[in-house]
Amino acid sequence: MSRRGFLKVGFGFSAALACASLLPALSGCAPSSTTAAPGLAFLRETDTALFRALLGAVVSELSALDAKTREARLQLALSNIDRTCAAMGSHAQGELRKLLGLLDNRALRWALTGVGSDWADADNARVQDFLARWRASRFATLNAGAVVLVKLSSVAYFVTPAAWSGSGYPGPNAAVYRAIHA
Repeated sequence: MSRRGFLKVGFGFSAALACASLLPALSGCAPSSTTAAPGLAFLRETDTALFRALLGAVVSELSALDAKTREARLQLALSNIDRTCAAMGSHAQGELRKLLGLLDNRALRWALTGVGSDWADADNARVQDFLARWRASRFATLNAGAVVLVKLSSVAYFVTPAAWSGSGYPGPNAAVYRAIHA
């Protein structure tokens, strides 16, 4: 990407962020909550809806689970995502908060992802299409955003022992584990 192209992308996202922050103020709407969801340190309610949609689209085995098991695994993955985000440095948290803020604004969400409804109403195919478009985009910012969202979602899910079989990981070698922790 040329320097001129990089500057254009940067200007475009700066303008989008400016519009996203000005529109609610001009329309008299209250800004979305800046407090974390109950029981979480970083993620807001709207962020949890986004990651629930992402987890359903990224982790295919979730659709095959019964409702109780699925909900338990989603809650554990959301807790893992929250702990990861809370442990990030302030600069990384700020950048992630900008991305999540963009995806929280309905107009920008529709323009950037094609998902016009709330994340809770988005189906897996639409979320997968949005991630594929971002990964194939010529804009490095969208590529990076897709990578961050997919990695946060997939790692938070597959780090749990209950999900190891779905990834083909048999678990730690017991003899090696005992030797290391002896």
